[in-house]
Amino acid sequence: MKQGKIFGFLLILIGLLIILGNLEIIDIGFWQIIGTYWPLLLIAAGFYNIITNPAGRLGGFIVLGVGILFQLNNLDHLDIFANISIWPIILILIGIGLLVRGGEKAQALERNKINTINIFSGRNSRIVSQDFKGGSSISIFGGSELDFREAKTLEKEIRFDVFLLFGGDDIYVPENWNVDISGLPIFGGWDDNTSRKTFDPEAPTLAIKCLILFGGIDVSN
Repeated sequence: MKQGKIFGFLLILIGLLIILGNLEIIDIGFWQIIGTYWPLLLIAAGFYNIITNPAGRLGGFIVLGVGILFQLNNLDHLDIFANISIWPIILILIGIGLLVRGGEKAQALERNKINTINIFSGRNSRIVSQDFKGGSSISIFGGSELDFREAKTLEKEIRFDVFLLFGGDDIYVPENWNVDISGLPIFGGWDDNTSRKTFDPEAPTLAIKCLILFGGIDVSN
C-alpha cells in the first residue's frame, strides 16, 4: 500500500520530533502556537465532512469529536492524557505498523456496495460485483486497498466517498471507467494515474468524493 507507507514514515517522523523536543535536543518553540490550536483544523474538517458528505458523516463526527477533545485538552479545560510522553511512541509504533503490513490476500466481495472503516488498521478488498453501486472508505491511522477491476456496473455514475486522517487508500479501477476525484485536501492529496485521459460519455464514471487530512489517495489501473 504505497500511500500507507508514505504516512507511516510521516508518523515516525512526527513521533521522533516530539521526543527530541521533549528531551530539549531540538528547539520546537516556534511550533507552540500551532501546537495549541492545530485541533481547529480537525473541527473545521469534521463540520465540512458532515455537511458535504452524507455517506461519510461517521468520519466527520469522529474527527469533530476528536478535534474538540484535543482542543479542550490543549487549553487546559480537560485533561485527557495522563501521560503525554507515551503518545509519540504510539505514533512511531503505528507508523512502523503501516510500513510493515501488506501482502495479505485481498478479500473477494460480491456485494453491490462496500463500506469500510479502518482505525489503526488496514484492509485489502477485491470487488467482484456485477452491479456495483459505490460505497465509502474511512481510514484513521490506517488505509485500504480497493480493487474494482473485476467489478461491473449498470450505473452511469458511481459515487465513492473517502475520508482519510493520517491514512492512505489505493484504488484500482477498470481501464474503461472514467474517474472524477474532488474534495478537500488538508496536508494531503490524490493522484490519478489511470490510463484514460479523455472523458468517455458512454463509459461509467467513478466519482470519488474525499476529505483528506494528512493522507493520500492513489487511483490507477
